[in-house]
Amino acid sequence: MSKYKKKKSSPSSLSIDIRKLGDSIENAINLTDSPESETRRECVSCRDDQLQDDMIKTKCSHFYCKACLVRLFQNALRDESLFPPRCCNKQIAASEKVLGSALIKKHLEKAIELKDPDRTYCADSKCARYLPQTAKRDRVCKCVSCGVRTCRKCKNRAHPGPCVYKLDALLEELANSKEWQRCSNCSRLIELSTGCYHIT
Repeated sequence: MSKYKKKKSSPSSLSIDIRKLGDSIENAINLTDSPESETRRECVSCRDDQLQDDMIKTKCSHFYCKACLVRLFQNALRDESLFPPRCCNKQIAASEKVLGSALIKKHLEKAIELKDPDRTYCADSKCARYLPQTAKRDRVCKCVSCGVRTCRKCKNRAHPGPCVYKLDALLEELANSKEWQRCSNCSRLIELSTGCYHIT
């Protein structure tokens, strides 16, 4: 007869084993759900690694984090050469969810401004807001920000009678010496580079 008896597990040790098993399962679940286990991408602008779900993928398959994308769109509003925002010469689609409605609205207004061949800005230099064309194409337009009325023809404050172009004395002297002329459409000074002196 064997001298050894099979040791029975006590209820307390069994509960400890079950508790350990439960902890192991919970840890495994937490590890699976951890953000560290999700796909991460490098932002092409700041080079930081972030979760792919929090980034924007461009048409050229580059990824931008939200902060860099917002900064890119804000810079495009200040610098015409950056408008519209591009990556690899491909326009980046504007997302209201990422950029917000206010920034999207500014970009839509900027697109209209840059397409205007004869832009007019508020004659008040402290304001200088872009004044979009109206359906009536009135000669005088009123700024919605400061209320100043601007002549679309000469770009100065609204005035009675024909436009009178006043130049800085030095600029006027230079324009005369160089035989610069004014464009009949936008009234800007033009320097002849090639061709005849006839303006069409």
